[in-house]
Amino acid sequence: MGGGPAGLMLAIELGCRDIPCVLLEEDADPPAFPKANATSSRTMEHYRRRGFSDEIRALGLPLDYPQDVVYCTQLAGHELARFRIPSRGDAARRSQAGDPAAGNAGDYGSEAWPTPELPHRAQQMLIEPVLRTRAAAYSSVRLCLGQRAVAVEQDADGVAVTVEPEGGGEPWRLDARYLVGCDGPRSMVRKSMGIGYSGQGSEQRDFFGGQMLSIYFRSRQLYGVMGKEPAWQYWAVNAHQRGLLIAVDGVETFLLAVQLAPGRQPADIDPVAVARAVVGSEFDFELIDRMPWVAGYTLVADKMASGRMFLAGDAAHLFTPTGGMGYNTSIDDVVNLGWKLAAVVQGAAPPALLESYERERRPMALRNTAFARRMADSIGNIRPDADIDAAGAAGERARAELGRRLAAHVASEFNIPGLQLGVRYLDSPIVAIEPGPAPQDDPNRYVPLALPGSRAPHAVVRGKVLFDLFGRDFTLLAFQGMNDVERASWRAVADEYGMRLDFLEIDDQAARVLYGADRVLIRPDHHIAWRGKAGADARPLLALATGRAMAA
Repeated sequence: MGGGPAGLMLAIELGCRDIPCVLLEEDADPPAFPKANATSSRTMEHYRRRGFSDEIRALGLPLDYPQDVVYCTQLAGHELARFRIPSRGDAARRSQAGDPAAGNAGDYGSEAWPTPELPHRAQQMLIEPVLRTRAAAYSSVRLCLGQRAVAVEQDADGVAVTVEPEGGGEPWRLDARYLVGCDGPRSMVRKSMGIGYSGQGSEQRDFFGGQMLSIYFRSRQLYGVMGKEPAWQYWAVNAHQRGLLIAVDGVETFLLAVQLAPGRQPADIDPVAVARAVVGSEFDFELIDRMPWVAGYTLVADKMASGRMFLAGDAAHLFTPTGGMGYNTSIDDVVNLGWKLAAVVQGAAPPALLESYERERRPMALRNTAFARRMADSIGNIRPDADIDAAGAAGERARAELGRRLAAHVASEFNIPGLQLGVRYLDSPIVAIEPGPAPQDDPNRYVPLALPGSRAPHAVVRGKVLFDLFGRDFTLLAFQGMNDVERASWRAVADEYGMRLDFLEIDDQAARVLYGADRVLIRPDHHIAWRGKAGADARPLLALATGRAMAA
């Protein structure tokens, strides 16, 4: 249930495995208002796995438009700090080469982001139509748009959903083996499961805490009025009118987010006046739309599964948007759950495998929401000196000091390879345990590790991205030749279990050192299930990775 990015990506993960599924979404049309606008490296890797990352990369800002983040007193005033992020053209060239050093790395640094897919900036309203088209292309996927679920019941055998067409019509009933609630923060599915959120609700800050207003507008003059190098995000940081301006198309459309003072309502705000106050100058302004929302949430569902029902996306966790991880955590949720549901439905794994979903994903929701909260505190509680706009030495000192603080903040919020690529399921019941201390989880630093539970490290072999050579489901990566006996033993167990297993033999010493073993079992979501020596007994390892060891 729910046809946003989480629901659509889940349909894609099921559809590519020929699993019959129905997606219910009450809105017949994709969103027309800007919302999420940052796609992480990990999400881009997931889109690459399914073959459409280049289609997503083509969306958004112009090809060579910098995706920088810039901080100013007012947007037409003093520039205080700038964090440089490669354009989508640079990112695309790097993606095609598979080489971390290809393209202009900006402030990211070529070694810090070992991935073929750098983060991307494009609005969710542009991405959702691509996801809809991709999901609809699978014959096993049925998109029911303009259909609203009004009641859910489950028993030991399945789930029943009562559906009403938007705009009238006869209610109808949908029966399914499993139900996944991707139906947003007010999730009817979560409520029917009797599951609540825990965490911080609507914390108050000077910015990004409490009632916010997003203003979507068009202006042909604004770039010239600001008089700065182009950027993806422009922040106004002053004592009078703070604001965040996001470039939507890099030509004339923008989204401005402002905080409402206590007691003020969205209807009290003159969008033209507040936009000009953020910029610090007059400019042409054409209002497209506006939308109120609330910042300050750090909430995670107390459980992400109950019986035959599961939660993913905003139904499972609610973020303040600092760090841009809400939508991306949602995609990671459903990629994790999708292959597990498919394996159970196809009989390639026992239902016990599904218990690993919450064990793996809820800690990541807690981790990512905590990061977003720290970043919201970092930027939201900055209070500029009264001299920030002053002429002379006092103003210069105030701006220099604020610029240093903002430069430190922006690197912490946006240079986050560890947060995006360092997802590890080290406490998972379907991952082999290796002795030794757990690696440090540092959002701003990623060290490639092939420790079981980790995302498989990026490598280029024979001029090709290693990820691109993995199979659709499980892959046994072999760094020295497999003899017929070993291959046959793995194949026999995989066939007995009814699971799809591909073999990938690689003769590359650098990749072998990176992965740290002769044999590595890669899961369908490109996380490592096990690594070890040639000749290992396949049965207990495949039993572990498919949840059979949990069910024993």
